[in-house]
Amino acid sequence: MRRAIVTGATGFIGSWLVRELLDNGYSVAVVVRNRARLLPEFHEKCDVVEKTLQEIKTPDFAASADIFFHLAWAGVSSEMKNQVDLQIENVRASLKALEVAHEVGCSLFLAAGTVAEYALCDNVMDMAARQTPNDFYGAAKVAAYHFVKVRARQLGQPFIWSVIPSTFGEGRTDGNIITYTINSLLKGEKPVYGNLLQMWDFLYVKDVVRALRLIGERGIADKVYGIGSGEYRALRDYICSIRDVINPSLPLGIGENPSQSNRTFSSCINNYDLKKDTGFQPGFTFEEGISRTVEYARKHLK
Repeated sequence: MRRAIVTGATGFIGSWLVRELLDNGYSVAVVVRNRARLLPEFHEKCDVVEKTLQEIKTPDFAASADIFFHLAWAGVSSEMKNQVDLQIENVRASLKALEVAHEVGCSLFLAAGTVAEYALCDNVMDMAARQTPNDFYGAAKVAAYHFVKVRARQLGQPFIWSVIPSTFGEGRTDGNIITYTINSLLKGEKPVYGNLLQMWDFLYVKDVVRALRLIGERGIADKVYGIGSGEYRALRDYICSIRDVINPSLPLGIGENPSQSNRTFSSCINNYDLKKDTGFQPGFTFEEGISRTVEYARKHLK
């Protein structure tokens, strides 16, 4: 039986990753700051280490592990992305996670990056291209990549960096554009946007975590893997698809927010290496994933 350690298991993607690993026969240990925030189903199925990343030590883990999935990151909300000290602490925490992974005997340390590392990219994001962060969150992710890469080389620890795409699915509750659109339409309100001409690549969360698992199992050390569907559309096309799933007759305020109309950054990821090395193919279309997400939102929207 494969064994994995997961940080960030109380987060949106982290919780889905734990499910993915358990469903595929993994024994899972999770590192969480607050056990109460962990999904109830994980308390019995996982070994739980209730500590901060700076507090964890090798004896906290009952056995060695095959893969250490590092997803934990504090301060991802728009209000906290530019808190410098917090973002720098995330870099230190990533290094500590790497050190423990090496001491525990993990055969791979797999860390999660973000499209925010390439925020000023005008074309498809090539993982070999120069990173262009536009806030301290993205800059700290870039720094974490380089710090961890150097330390992993010094330790002789196999290491992979993955770039997580714009992800949606059941359970995501922050103010991203998909959550905002779904909640507004379900409440009978008209969502308002800029012109939404940016090209984008959204990926359903079940596909994102499957990609992470496949990278952990089949990925090549020292590579950076971009995770994405490989399908690029204008943001307005995605928003119209969401509206059509809910009710095609509902109005959309596309172009009614002039302050957002000049934002032309795109978010499209080159997933060539992901497909070539792991065999990954998306299992859900955008519309299939949105239908599931909308159904969840209908049941849980207050």
